[in-house]
Amino acid sequence: GYLDGIGTVQAYNTVTVHARVNGTLDKVVFVEGQDVKAGELLAQIDSRPFQAQLDQVIAAKARDEALLADARLDLQRYQKLAQQDSIAVQQRDTQIALVAQDTATVKNDQAQIEYATVQLGYTAITSPIAGRTGVRMIDAGNIVQTTDTTGLVVVTQIEPISVLFTLPEDDFGMVNRQMAAGSLSVTA
Repeated sequence: GYLDGIGTVQAYNTVTVHARVNGTLDKVVFVEGQDVKAGELLAQIDSRPFQAQLDQVIAAKARDEALLADARLDLQRYQKLAQQDSIAVQQRDTQIALVAQDTATVKNDQAQIEYATVQLGYTAITSPIAGRTGVRMIDAGNIVQTTDTTGLVVVTQIEPISVLFTLPEDDFGMVNRQMAAGSLSVTA
């Protein structure tokens, strides 16, 4: 037989989706109550300022790589001249320091490129989990900021989901025996 009990359905995960960069919300591509997959696009922030920033740091790296290449060529010349006592050793040492400085600048440019790439990626707002979207809390055209407390939407995982219910204490013995037998089914 079956035992009846009152219960509640509880999601394993509920996530409020927030913007990770500041900008204008270009479009919202989900509808309320839509099932979404993890990583699925929910909304798009205007990416043009972030693309421009990325382009700028890529150009800076190209410029700095050219300066580094020139500094290395000069260093090769200075090392030969220093061996022939044609220039002061200090001039060669200064060039060694300049090559080291330019190398560090190029490494910094690469870090800036990686950072700008991440920021550009954050303009695509995706669902962190598979689940169902709730009420859309902001519309396209609005400015979104990382400090916004409300978020854009809540995504709730519905598969799997847990059901919590209670049964009278008098039924404990029967439930325990059934569980010991290895088979206990629940219908919600």
